[in-house]
Amino acid sequence: MSLQTAYVADMRCVLIRLIATTASVFGFLLGGVAWADRNPDPTRLPVVIASSGADHSVIVAEGDHLWKISGHHLHGVLGRPATNNEISPYWRRVVDTNRPNLRSGDPDLIYPGEVVTLPAVGS
Repeated sequence: MSLQTAYVADMRCVLIRLIATTASVFGFLLGGVAWADRNPDPTRLPVVIASSGADHSVIVAEGDHLWKISGHHLHGVLGRPATNNEISPYWRRVVDTNRPNLRSGDPDLIYPGEVVTLPAVGS
């Protein structure tokens, strides 16, 4: 391999690295990087699938957790966002109600498509 051929090959590698780095930097600066918590509260709401008396059932969607589902339900009942002090006792009731029926058995690990029962508020 001649010196000129080696020089051209090295310059191609340098150019490719420069283009890749520049594209990465511009993508980052222009917001091309997807952050997990960029929009922590999506507008999607749990779907009520059954209503018997005051209890409700919802289908878990991707990204849901029992605290979020409990807070959303209380927001609908109260007509305003619930405080953490209001969500906490209700969340405990939701956990107690659903623990035996969760696929994982762990209230911190629920799966999309699972059905969660929301007990009546205030009972």
